[in-house]
Amino acid sequence: MQPRQPQIGKIVVWIISLILCLSAGGTIVNLWARRGIVSEREADLARLQQENKTLENALQDARGEQFVERVARDKLGMVKPGETIVIMPDSAGNEINAAHNNSNTAYWRQWWGIFFDIE
Repeated sequence: MQPRQPQIGKIVVWIISLILCLSAGGTIVNLWARRGIVSEREADLARLQQENKTLENALQDARGEQFVERVARDKLGMVKPGETIVIMPDSAGNEINAAHNNSNTAYWRQWWGIFFDIE
């Protein structure tokens, strides 16, 4: 019985070694797969940092007086004291309205008529 004990010990050591190698291999494969996730997250982070910088610049612009004045003039139609408002005739707008009212004609023909002055 003496010769059998060292062989059983060797078999146990081989089995434990095999299990450890398989476990380490699984861990390596798992880490290799997660490497792609990390690079994706880094790309997302860089994109979000750029977007954040853009939004911060827009916020700085919105806090300035020039932005407030531009919105007051363009969107609200306000003027400074002493300024005169000049309204130009909108001939292109009249053509669009006339073409739009002609509902029997296809839309693409209406646009064609507006751009190329064809009736």
